[in-house]
Amino acid sequence: MRILYFDCFSGISGDMAVASLLDLGVSKEYLLNELKKLNIDEEYKIDIKRVKRAGIDSTYFDVILTEHRHHARNLFDIEGIIDKSDLNKSVKELSKKIFKIVGEAEAKVHGEKLYDVHFHEVGATDSIIDIVAFSICLDYLKIDKVISSYINTGRGFVECEHGILPVPAPATAEILRGIPIYSDEREFELTTPTGAAIIKAVADEFKMDCPLVIKNVGYGAGKRETEKPNVLRVILSDDNQDELFLIQANIDDMTGEMYGYLMDKLFEAGARDVYYTPIYMKKNRPAVTLNVIVSKSMEEKILDIIFTESTTIGVRKIKIDRVELERETKTVETRYGDVKVKIARYKDKIVNIKPEFEDLKRIADENNIPLKSATQVKCEINHNL
Repeated sequence: MRILYFDCFSGISGDMAVASLLDLGVSKEYLLNELKKLNIDEEYKIDIKRVKRAGIDSTYFDVILTEHRHHARNLFDIEGIIDKSDLNKSVKELSKKIFKIVGEAEAKVHGEKLYDVHFHEVGATDSIIDIVAFSICLDYLKIDKVISSYINTGRGFVECEHGILPVPAPATAEILRGIPIYSDEREFELTTPTGAAIIKAVADEFKMDCPLVIKNVGYGAGKRETEKPNVLRVILSDDNQDELFLIQANIDDMTGEMYGYLMDKLFEAGARDVYYTPIYMKKNRPAVTLNVIVSKSMEEKILDIIFTESTTIGVRKIKIDRVELERETKTVETRYGDVKVKIARYKDKIVNIKPEFEDLKRIADENNIPLKSATQVKCEINHNL
């Protein structure tokens, strides 16, 4: 599982988010070529360079407008630009999702309808590029799960299109509703509405304590040089560990066919394991307990299937740990032909060898021998490993 962790100790803005992913390894040439698909490249130029923030070598990303005026676009205008482009579907969807988050916050703060809001700063070309560039970069990295730290908003006041506003700005505060925030001694805006919308759109969870196996680290520079590093740090992890849960439900009013169909759907959706346990419920009714082992990242998808395809009206969820042996599959040559074999190791020692049943069945059929005779090739397999 590819996990991306946003360490927002100096907040987050659109340009910092893009810069951090570029620093992590997104191709600069790929990003610039994809941005051309928006067909508004006459409105801007992009500056990407190396800078230092409190001694940390970082990537800096800045959109420089080639026109003196900002476009006061509304959500219709922005969605139109994105929809007419040749960007791929996932980039379009994420870009529009981020803009809608900002639009809903602005509409609420100013008491307007969503599509009546003129975005001014957020609808300007630089904000469009920040948001779409971020979506392109995230799509490039093929991330399975995004985790964020709590968000440092900064404090004090900020001057913007609507005048002097408290930090976090009202739209930022609205976007961050339900997300853990804090501030340190820095008396300026650390998290912008665009940055807040980006992290709200992509983060699966927010936590400060996040054990990770670090594969790579990227730093996206903010515009200010401060005593504390004004950077957004992102950590890429290929850690395959994920929180596991046992989801259970007692069911007494489904047919056998429905149980079989439900199991197939759960496995197709990514459940680690699915099994049924016979039980007796109230009034001595024969019933079953549905047991599903699922990772945290797949939980919502699995719950959707359980509540849609079964008759249960509630589930139990128990956090569990699981110890998994190192496994590999090899093809081993035998006198009957090639056989796929699953090999399990514990502390670098082979502790289990199991031929694929379908291969043993094929050997029995092709050689006209009993299946139990085919299973005896395990000794030959052990010798040939």
